[in-house]
Amino acid sequence: MRFICLLPLSLVALAGCASPEKATDSGDPNQIARKLYIAKCAKCHKFYDPAIYSDSEWQMWMVKMGKKSKLTPEQTELLSNYIEQTFRSGK
Repeated sequence: MRFICLLPLSLVALAGCASPEKATDSGDPNQIARKLYIAKCAKCHKFYDPAIYSDSEWQMWMVKMGKKSKLTPEQTELLSNYIEQTFRSGK
């Protein structure tokens, strides 16, 4: 009987563990992309200045790191747009 009573509470607790970068269909896309940038890029290395790379060099790094960090195609596009607008647009 205890198990049945604790099951709904457990499900609610687990629902709060959803990863924010997977929730690309709700919220502000820039905030989602920023969280994705922090979670996927800073997890393994320092932030590099994307503006110091040529377009072809940066594209090569986006492809390589996207695969390495297991980004979905949607996440890759969201993150790429965010980086272009935020860090590379002044180039």
